[in-house]
Amino acid sequence: MRKFGSLGSRRFGGPGRGGAPVQPPAVDPLASPPNLFTAAQSAFTDTAHIDFRSNWEVDGSGLLSCTGGNAGQAARLSLDAALTPGRAHFILADHRPTAGSLRMRFASPGITNSRQLSALYMDCEFVPAGDVEYAATRLDLQPTTDYAGTVDNVRAYDLSTVDPNLVACDVIIVGGDSNSANATSERFGDEIDMSARETPFDPRIWYMPCLRLSGTFPTTDSVRHIPQPCIEPVAAVEARRMSPVHAVAGELVGWSAARGRPLLVMALGDPGSGLMGTEDWRSSSTVEPEGARMWNELLAMKAAVEALGPNHEIVGAVWSMGANDRFSAPSVDAYDNAHLAPYQTFFAEVRALIGDVPQVLWNIGDHVVRHSQSIETPGLGEYMQDWLARFDKDSGHPNAIPYVTVVHPQDGNQYTTDDDPHYNAHGMQQNGRDAGQALLSLLA
Repeated sequence: MRKFGSLGSRRFGGPGRGGAPVQPPAVDPLASPPNLFTAAQSAFTDTAHIDFRSNWEVDGSGLLSCTGGNAGQAARLSLDAALTPGRAHFILADHRPTAGSLRMRFASPGITNSRQLSALYMDCEFVPAGDVEYAATRLDLQPTTDYAGTVDNVRAYDLSTVDPNLVACDVIIVGGDSNSANATSERFGDEIDMSARETPFDPRIWYMPCLRLSGTFPTTDSVRHIPQPCIEPVAAVEARRMSPVHAVAGELVGWSAARGRPLLVMALGDPGSGLMGTEDWRSSSTVEPEGARMWNELLAMKAAVEALGPNHEIVGAVWSMGANDRFSAPSVDAYDNAHLAPYQTFFAEVRALIGDVPQVLWNIGDHVVRHSQSIETPGLGEYMQDWLARFDKDSGHPNAIPYVTVVHPQDGNQYTTDDDPHYNAHGMQQNGRDAGQALLSLLA
């Protein structure tokens, strides 16, 4: 087996590994960066900080609304204190445009770079540290001359105490096939809106986008291997659909904060990937063009995390594997003959790469099993489901792997029909919560 260096990986005890998990020294908990506006200012029940510029008003519903008069003039929201240059910031609002577009940017003096926010799925602005060049004293909501829409719940955060470029983070991996990424479920903006997010934004959670194909995804203002604040849609791939990433992290951020650390997620899901067939996750594969490409992505992203500078520490991993590796097996044991060696090698090599940290594996869903039963091909459903469950540390089966928990997804959350192995937006997030809780139980 090849040996790899580890990235500050925490080593855990357990059966055959020295007993109870190593406990970190006591530290001060990491507080979440506060909103730079008060709750009343964010909700516009207090408007003393707003210069409406003759074309904005707080309407009867309590929303900041563009009236159209004096077109193109920004609403100016004064900050209680000037920004500190060289610190990353994040702006988030409930934004409902119906025409034109809006920029959210810090100003006076200078203006920070910003995007034209023209759609329902565009409600935030990440301002990297290098873009904060001035001690700005306000937040401008700058409309185009044809803009119509409303804004509510405006929040702004100084991220300097949680920035992975500056602060050592706990790191988790969320990887595997499309059910670990934002490649399935409903589309933000035309099928679901931002209210579909079930995990509140927490400035202490960041993620690193994979974006293997394009390197950039302007929709989420994402750049390959550049950390950004975590909010759905999380851009593992070039799509604006729900992922389980934020939900996984939401279960763990409190644990990391108690250790005095932010949480950084390596978002490594890729549609169609697996260990068999295309062999994306096999380190030794020579299958062209897919073989080993996701294993190589894991190595590349791990190197990118290391290159950030602070002493980040990988504390766990969550995987979705198996849906693309199903076949018409005549029995559960037939999966041992065909798949066991590559799966065991994968988990062993992950441990060699990142240390003896807890890992969670999502199983395939019950709806996939129902479909395989309906077409009388149990190998495509129940046999794979039962076989993957054997890897659980508590399964009692010889295939069990220490510090690996297999999570059985909750039923009723299939994306479309039973023959579709994916999940709807709620299901993706429920899967994320279940996996996060399983990982947390192994860390506790």
